[in-house]
Amino acid sequence: MDTTQIVFLISIISVSAVIVTCGIWMTMILKELRETIKKTNGILDDTKLITSSVAEPVSTISEFLSGFKSGINLLNSFFKKDKKSPKNESSI
Repeated sequence: MDTTQIVFLISIISVSAVIVTCGIWMTMILKELRETIKKTNGILDDTKLITSSVAEPVSTISEFLSGFKSGINLLNSFFKKDKKSPKNESSI
């Protein structure tokens, strides 16, 4: 074999090894990315459950306070005192 053919063969083998190594490395990264996405989806599902379980009581309390305020306003309208002062008829 000629030296040019030997150098060419070594170059092809080296480039092929680098390409195969990069392919294996990319496959491992994609597997890790898939696992990370699965874990993130699980975390987001848990977060959704937590926020809905917190939002429901807060909404109930808000509705209760709104109803309580409406009741107080209704009672105040029944027992509202007239703020007008009586006219003094003696000053005529």
